[in-house]
Amino acid sequence: MTRRTIISMLFHIAGSLFLLSAVILLVGWIIGVIFSDQWTWTQWLSWIPELILVPAGLCWLAGISLVQRWRRHWQPAVLMLVLGPALFLFMNWKPSGPTDIGSPEGITITQWTLGTILENEDEFARPLIEINSDISILEGGRRVRWSKPIKEWLGSDHTPLSTGIFSIFTQLPVDTLRSIIWAEGIYAAKFVVSGPGFETTPLKILLIDLPSDPNRSRWDIAIRLKELLAKVSMEDVDLIIGDFNMPSNSAALASLFPGYKDAWAISGNGWGPTFPREWPIARLDHVLVGPTVEVTSIRTINPGLGRHSLQIIQVAGR
Repeated sequence: MTRRTIISMLFHIAGSLFLLSAVILLVGWIIGVIFSDQWTWTQWLSWIPELILVPAGLCWLAGISLVQRWRRHWQPAVLMLVLGPALFLFMNWKPSGPTDIGSPEGITITQWTLGTILENEDEFARPLIEINSDISILEGGRRVRWSKPIKEWLGSDHTPLSTGIFSIFTQLPVDTLRSIIWAEGIYAAKFVVSGPGFETTPLKILLIDLPSDPNRSRWDIAIRLKELLAKVSMEDVDLIIGDFNMPSNSAALASLFPGYKDAWAISGNGWGPTFPREWPIARLDHVLVGPTVEVTSIRTINPGLGRHSLQIIQVAGR
């Protein structure tokens, strides 16, 4: 066997491996899209972003450049290289339009998932003060509620509210804040508040925080949440807000609250993903809206610290 033949064989093997890699990436992504997180093994695939088509396309190009008889099949590579970024942009970005932030006809809410904050709580309080929403909802970050900036912003007539997992800062009249589920890493609380547009009928919010452990089945978590909610005597709510740790394309998320719509899909502005904050590629924090209210605007903002971006929601009565 000549040296030239050996080199040709090595090129063919390398090209075949590149082509196989492209097919594996493409098939894995397609399985995730079709089956979402209905099973634990498919949920890993459902988290693959559309941008995976870019390395798949590059692998295909590398493969056909090394396998001579495949060199005329360049079209799939171009399709993947174009389709990946286009789909990713389409799924995660909405053109910014006029917003109602600050409108007297509704309530402005900031939601931010923080987790455990052990130091520099003043730094985490400052973005909330600068945004100056009517209501700030934190998941985790319990030390932040006792920070000096928060106390000064609330004034002497108001105090930070907390269920342990959720902390709320507001100067609006609060009717109810109570924990209703605290089990197996699943947390939920009921929050009822009055304000502009909700003077007669208060705004009713269900706060949700679900486990982040990637090894736990998202479908099983959704089933367990529904079981726990069924045991709680609670009237219908207007909004459901929280860190679901499920992406927007999650079948488990879609199964949770029939009749509630994804506020981002209706009224989103700008870039939607909330995690990870530095390079957000997945929307794990969601706002679901019921038929009695309208989310007129929802934006995702990078506050410059923490693991999640925060959301600013403008809600008004229908």
